[in-house]
Amino acid sequence: MHSDGRPGRLARARARMAAFGIDALLVTHLPNVRYLTGMRASAAAAVVGAEAVVLITDARYTTTARTLAETAGAAIGLAVMEVQGTYEQAIRDVVRAGGFARLGVEADHISLARWQWLRESLGDRPELVSTTGLIEAGRMIKDGDELVSLRTAGRLLAGMVPAALREARAGRKERELPPDNESPLAAAGIEDRAFETIVASGPRSALPHARPGSRRLAPGDMVVLDFGGVYDGYCVDLTRTASVGPPGGEAVRLHAAVLAAQTAAIAAVRPGAQASAVDEAARGVLRERGLAEAFQHGTGHGLGLEVHEAPRIAPAARLQGPGADVMLEAGMVITIEPGVYIPGAGGVRLEDDVLVTESGSELLTDAPRALAVC
Repeated sequence: MHSDGRPGRLARARARMAAFGIDALLVTHLPNVRYLTGMRASAAAAVVGAEAVVLITDARYTTTARTLAETAGAAIGLAVMEVQGTYEQAIRDVVRAGGFARLGVEADHISLARWQWLRESLGDRPELVSTTGLIEAGRMIKDGDELVSLRTAGRLLAGMVPAALREARAGRKERELPPDNESPLAAAGIEDRAFETIVASGPRSALPHARPGSRRLAPGDMVVLDFGGVYDGYCVDLTRTASVGPPGGEAVRLHAAVLAAQTAAIAAVRPGAQASAVDEAARGVLRERGLAEAFQHGTGHGLGLEVHEAPRIAPAARLQGPGADVMLEAGMVITIEPGVYIPGAGGVRLEDDVLVTESGSELLTDAPRALAVC
């Protein structure tokens, strides 16, 4: 991390904890553990109290955790507990020692078996309180440290687009196209894939989440290339569509429609805009062009430590529940990715990552959006 945003993140988390009426929070979702403590591990948990944070991990990560506590722990009151038996036992011991009255538990990120074990082993105190989205609500708005990582990630990923599209040549198999393998990502400075790359050609490009197969690209194919990268732990996501050789009239029409829809949605991104309004900006363009039924998914999603996080950019009817249709705020980072898919023929999708700023928006993945001809 470039600077220490953790004290502010913890302060905001504790304010939300107070609103939930809890005096401690058990954090078991690994991206949330990293967000609050800086710890990156395949197994860890944290107990956040009013003054201190106890990071629970096992012997594989104890040295890393203790180094973290020694170098930056004072800023957030970080202590480390090494698991000796099971994680459940370590969590129980930390919670008992804390003397908490009401312990929040991340309901979306704990198994029923672990919940029941904790309830039985802890007895009546503390009271276990189900919480949903408590940390994720704070993660929607990125701090300066996070934006440094996301801006860098977006720039690096966008820089890969021209070379990646040039590889979409007739005769090549979908699975042979970079960046389906990790070498081009590493060469660009990306540390990992954010998800399994989507490469879909010809009729298969009408499948929004097709995985690369053995199909060979043929002249006239539309090729959808959707790939993502991770930099400093933060995910970015980008999609472009290319034509193998000169495109047909229908391909040109579909690409122009999607480009217009994406342009309209990006223009709608600003503080105070509802997520559903941004979706409608894209969807309305496609509706006017007779393509409403061909747009099957939402217009976008949040980005950060996970490649899919809040807020969702989708029609209001799909954003059910209190606060689901989020009002955009400066610091949110979202994708804008409309697409149209014609079964048996093919599809087009364009995707970019957009930062909500105080005055509007900033494009993080600045790469050519015109229909590439390979």
